[in-house]
Amino acid sequence: MVLIRTLAILALFALIAVGFSPNAEAHKNHQQEKVEENETAAAPAPGMTPGAMHERMEEHMEDMEEARPQTFSARLMSWVGRTHPFAVHFPIALFPVSLIALILARRRGEAVELIRALIIVAGGAAVIAGALGWLTGGFVLVDRDAIQLWHRWIGTGLAVTGGALALWAWRRRDAVNSTGMVVALSLVTLALLVQGWLGAALVHGMDHMNF
Repeated sequence: MVLIRTLAILALFALIAVGFSPNAEAHKNHQQEKVEENETAAAPAPGMTPGAMHERMEEHMEDMEEARPQTFSARLMSWVGRTHPFAVHFPIALFPVSLIALILARRRGEAVELIRALIIVAGGAAVIAGALGWLTGGFVLVDRDAIQLWHRWIGTGLAVTGGALALWAWRRRDAVNSTGMVVALSLVTLALLVQGWLGAALVHGMDHMNF
């Protein structure tokens, strides 16, 4: 229950931070600045000759190449980390499905063995997705970007909680059909909604859900 309470607190603070933090607009501006810097670096200056334009493009490509990891192990970790957006789809889908299936099964008094398997797979996938998130986001405890910071630590909380729920379901079959599991899956599903919004905000900006 301590893990469940911790996750609920993290989700609440995330909603508060997203809604009221002055860093929200700063995040959007920071994204726009990075785009403008890249466009400025690659764009030719007025009156630039074709030869100078070609030279500038080569310098820009060299800078991009230098920014890439140089060793094989670093490139491998970077490549594996970039599978994070793919991996997160599994816990995002499986935890809500487990919750709905469990609610229906409890109402009808049906066996929950299949749901138990779903919870175990979802928890394992959450741990893997969390580890990949650390690979792609870097091993730092505090991010300059507030959205990135919340995304990192809510994701870490989801990985820990998901792993704990998977272990609970694995070791105690009767726990799957308990009220505690329903509550835990409900909180995880809520946190996943917040986490998904934060992840999309990192890629598409704070206004990605504007109507």
